[in-house]
Amino acid sequence: MEFNKGDLYSRNDVWKKYHPNKGDKPKGGNWDTGYTTEGEELLAFLNIGSPGRTGHDFANQYDPNTETITWFGKTDSHSEQPIFKKLISGDLIPHFFARWDSSNTKFIYLGTGQILSFADDHPIENNKKAIKLNIQITENSSTIGPNGITNNSSLVTPKFGKKVTVLVNKYERDPLKRLQCIEFYGCNCQICGFNFVEKYGEIGENFCHVHHIEPLGEVGGEHDIDPTKDLIPICPNCHAMLHRTKPSMKPEDLKKIIILQN
Repeated sequence: MEFNKGDLYSRNDVWKKYHPNKGDKPKGGNWDTGYTTEGEELLAFLNIGSPGRTGHDFANQYDPNTETITWFGKTDSHSEQPIFKKLISGDLIPHFFARWDSSNTKFIYLGTGQILSFADDHPIENNKKAIKLNIQITENSSTIGPNGITNNSSLVTPKFGKKVTVLVNKYERDPLKRLQCIEFYGCNCQICGFNFVEKYGEIGENFCHVHHIEPLGEVGGEHDIDPTKDLIPICPNCHAMLHRTKPSMKPEDLKKIIILQN
């Protein structure tokens, strides 16, 4: 199943991806826990720095700089259980969704991942134990997406039968900052006011680009970012127009252009 890296999904949104004709997600069961499976795919819903709604508080972590995850299985989970045997052997494709506030029903999609290492019998809460896994996010995108992400993988593009290799720089965004920005402003474009739900209905829910007012590539990379002052939600059209100039145009200047055109 395909998900957009950096986009927001509730458990119900993910359920409908796999079961478009079955209505809403059933209550209870594995879909309301930390992870579940659909065919040959594993769906992991991580609470980071916040106890889950069931009260469990595992020490899950995500490092946006290295795109690595520390993830704990359920209580008493271990590497000999069928789900983890398949995951470790590569027979399950894991998708990772994360949230930093368990009162929020939406998770940010981090991408698919590869198991780097694991350890059984790792201590967790209440003197219990669980499997601990270290994971590298492997899903890459060579274009600017909902999170404004670019990366440094080689892009091989066929053009008139010829392969061309293009190298791009990587300026990674912290998904928590993106989430805080959207929670503060909402998903309306802060330049032209466009709203995806109003235009496209349910499919446009929680979709927008998030723009660094001072682009990372022009200020030398990641720095201490205030998600309500340094980031704004904008539509893809305005995002593209901002980057038509070098250095990138400021949002207030693009607003002026829109006003003059109208």
